[in-house]
Amino acid sequence: MAACGSGEGQSPRSDEAREEGLAAATRLVNTDHSDTLAMQEAILDARATASKYMILDDTVALKVFDEAFHEYLKEKDPQLANEIF
Repeated sequence: MAACGSGEGQSPRSDEAREEGLAAATRLVNTDHSDTLAMQEAILDARATASKYMILDDTVALKVFDEAFHEYLKEKDPQLANEIF
């Protein structure tokens, strides 16, 4: 099962998931925070990207995406991170 990406361990998609998590968080941080529609769109885009790992049942890659996304937000925009999480 681990070879398919399910369960604990590594996923062949982990590096891709990390990069996509960082990219999604970067887009969110760089979005004009006063533009609520753009903020919602950036959040929805991030969730859509993460959902592909759910569809693939790759819980490891999904966790990697989420961790990269959360950590980047906490580091670059702690106030936004607190509001979202």
